[in-house]
Amino acid sequence: MKLHTPLLALLGVYSCSADYDFASYVDRRCGEDLSNLWLDVVAVVDNSQGMTNEGLSNVAADIFSVFSSGTRIGSNSSEPRTTRLGLVTYNSAATQKADLNKFQSIGDVANGIGNALSTVVDTTDSYLATGLILAAKMFNEQSVNTNRGHYKRVVIVFASEYKGIGELDPLPVANRLKLSGVNIITVAYQQAGDDGLLQGLSQVASPGFSFVNNPLNLVTNVQNALLQSNCFCPSGWIQYRTSYSDPASYRSGVCLQLVGIPASWAAAKNGCRMKSNTNLATEFNQAKHDFIFNAVQDINSGFQRNPYQYHIGLNFINGDWVWDQPAGQPPVKLQSWFNWGTGYPNSPSSQSAVSNIQSGVTTKWTNVAMYMSAANYVCETYSCDTDNYCDA
Repeated sequence: MKLHTPLLALLGVYSCSADYDFASYVDRRCGEDLSNLWLDVVAVVDNSQGMTNEGLSNVAADIFSVFSSGTRIGSNSSEPRTTRLGLVTYNSAATQKADLNKFQSIGDVANGIGNALSTVVDTTDSYLATGLILAAKMFNEQSVNTNRGHYKRVVIVFASEYKGIGELDPLPVANRLKLSGVNIITVAYQQAGDDGLLQGLSQVASPGFSFVNNPLNLVTNVQNALLQSNCFCPSGWIQYRTSYSDPASYRSGVCLQLVGIPASWAAAKNGCRMKSNTNLATEFNQAKHDFIFNAVQDINSGFQRNPYQYHIGLNFINGDWVWDQPAGQPPVKLQSWFNWGTGYPNSPSSQSAVSNIQSGVTTKWTNVAMYMSAANYVCETYSCDTDNYCDA
């Protein structure tokens, strides 16, 4: 996956993290501009009697509100940051009300969902599995292997009941969708006495994406879930989040690549910078350091072990220890958190670069020769998100 260059941003085609301050000493956040959302989304709506006409009307209003914050609906050959929205209703069976190409404006969405979600059908049957199966079929036929194949895909479920066994069990279908990279957001329209709805939908949903129909914060919750879905890393990169072991933890707008090929610090820096907006990794705080070390210890990292040693972006320039930044950006001075090993740093006159070297159960900063000491290394780049469009 290719990241668009700053030149395109200057031309006004795509913005690229314009609001991120490199000197802030805070890792980049995911983009939060709903007008630049670029996703393929299918809304899967229960229109059985359990939803009620009032509930169905609320669903229509919620869908409209979620996408009415400037999100560009449809396809646009000159602006790739658009969101396509399809619509499926389900009861005893599922019906495609709008494919992913039908709505080409927010006005189309308002008219389309208003007409499609006006009245519940005359059945109490409500089998979510049928709606999820149809959503998967729509993605396979209208999104995968198209010029939008690299766009993230999201299902938003609005349900009044959770039931089904065997082929009508929604959980296996949901799991297959999630394994294929689809995020699932669920919204429970709770009925009196149905305590299993929220529990069931929480298993269907992607981690952290299960909500209830609360008029005070539902639209914001769904919008935030869409922004998080639209914040991801290119293939082969790991997204920095607050907890390495918890995939539902908060994700930042930073991607990390573990390079298991030994190189000098200078060669590692050049290797990272061959990619746009990329540099040797920063460790502004203990949490970032620990996350990187956890990733390095993963059995699939390919890093040399016993001891672990890997280059990071800290180096000595003009009298200061500074963090490497992408080409064209000034380095950032080392500030409040330090992780030097005992007795370090040595004189930087001949050892002006920094590696993390294992010390007991963790790693510590050790300054090394910039052109001599070969080690694995960690690169860092922007996530793909609403501020940073990545093409196929």
